[in-house]
Amino acid sequence: MFIRNILSVVVAIAACSSLQGVNASEASTDLTGATFKSAISQGTTFVKFYSPQCGHCIRLAPFWEQAAVDHQSLRNTKDFKFAEVNCIIEGDVCDDNDVQGYPSVQLFNKGKKVQDYNGDLTAEALGSFAEEQAAEYDPKVAHADVPNEHGKVVVLTSKNYKETIQDGPWLVEYYAPWCGHCKALAPIYDELAVALKGKVNVAKVDCPANDDVCRSQGVRAYPTIKLHQHGTAVEFNKQRNLETLTTFALGALESAVKPITLDDLEGINAAQDVSFIFIHDKNTNSDDLKAIDKLSQTYYEQLPFYSSSDSEVAAHFGVSAPALIVQKDNRHYTFSGSLSNLGNVQAWILQVRVPTVTTVVNKNAKIVLNEPGWLLLGLFDPAKPATIGARRALIETALAYKQKGRSSTVGGKPLRFAMLDGTKWSKYIREAYNVEKLNLPVIVAVNNNEDLFYPVSEDGRRVGLDQASLEEYIKAIQEGSLEAQSTLSYTQKAFRQVQERVQSGASVISNHPFIAVGLAAVVVYGVVKKLGASEQRYEGLAKSD
Repeated sequence: MFIRNILSVVVAIAACSSLQGVNASEASTDLTGATFKSAISQGTTFVKFYSPQCGHCIRLAPFWEQAAVDHQSLRNTKDFKFAEVNCIIEGDVCDDNDVQGYPSVQLFNKGKKVQDYNGDLTAEALGSFAEEQAAEYDPKVAHADVPNEHGKVVVLTSKNYKETIQDGPWLVEYYAPWCGHCKALAPIYDELAVALKGKVNVAKVDCPANDDVCRSQGVRAYPTIKLHQHGTAVEFNKQRNLETLTTFALGALESAVKPITLDDLEGINAAQDVSFIFIHDKNTNSDDLKAIDKLSQTYYEQLPFYSSSDSEVAAHFGVSAPALIVQKDNRHYTFSGSLSNLGNVQAWILQVRVPTVTTVVNKNAKIVLNEPGWLLLGLFDPAKPATIGARRALIETALAYKQKGRSSTVGGKPLRFAMLDGTKWSKYIREAYNVEKLNLPVIVAVNNNEDLFYPVSEDGRRVGLDQASLEEYIKAIQEGSLEAQSTLSYTQKAFRQVQERVQSGASVISNHPFIAVGLAAVVVYGVVKKLGASEQRYEGLAKSD
């Protein structure tokens, strides 16, 4: 080990001596807190953050200088330069750039960090990387003003996050370095950046290191992937592979507005809780058309947008072009104001986009079906004609409770309204509510606080699928005149009882520790005594043998 250290020093001295013909400070510039930002603001800068006390940094020094000297010409030809920061002296600079250990080598372009260098710390490897990146970011090469110009994953931190994602689209992964799923995604995500080169920006945020960013985005699991565009974010919830991620990201680049005719309206109303329809004609301002396209991208995969130049559609809604209409709750509402004022249009969309009756889907099921309180739940089969009337009755009942000032509680607990496709949730409705999909449509009231539901009305039959019957049904529940059944299976009930007993026992131990210790002592004494008696019995048996 001693000989190896001596050799390392000799090599370092020899390498440094060989650089005497070139001023090393010109090849790799020392940066300070006063010069750092201005130095990296132009062109591309390859920065070494180091500590003079760090053994790895000492070993790297001659190789870094050699690479910097060998590639000094890149400063003039491609505006690419080497620089370094002494973190012992310039600690604030290193903290601002999330330097976690020494040496840390990072690449900056036009003032923004674009990646960490994780290659070999040799002059050859450093030089090859410098040549590649200098060519990649060469300012003399004519590049169109496009996103993700270099096909790489951009590292975002608390320092540059807000400023960076203002212009979209940005696909951002929120991850943790220790997360297994994140590690598995890493190579796919790098491939994704290449696939989306020139189309969609790709970035990542280390959540443990940038907790404020991830909290602001409501990140609760790793990895979370969101598409940011026009001031909104859409979360990716599909299988994390290259194909689905690419399709998701590219979908944000095109208008999501679908053309329709009068014949399509009924199907849209039945299939969508909320839909926006833009009425236009040949005289419609091109700025209004572009505004609607932008809105469809803003609410990509959140809200459906349709358009029509059909005069019959305009007559159906009683409007003239241009007009933006929302269809929901068996009704339609028209935006009043200039469509070119996107701020006002977006404010209106946010106000009207939530339906009175929520449709249960995979991503909201846990919240809708398990939220405390009461739920009037429609179990529907979209293919059955009776569903149309039942759906309408459920919506009208919900509106009556909301709009006419009626009590929106049952037994002091809030009353909500929802519906689900019973053909897709057939196993769930069978186990929870004892309903077979052949018997759909069905409407049941659920008490989530007590895991109960009410399968029949006062006459012992299934609840009527009209507004009057539904209101009578709710009234009977409020008066306590209906019998309830449990939504739990026998296994779930048994587990719940065991859980309650364990919690009760834990509560006793927590509140009465001395009693708990005494009981434990009695139990231990009983076990010891029993074991002693058993031992004597076994000894007696042994003697008799």
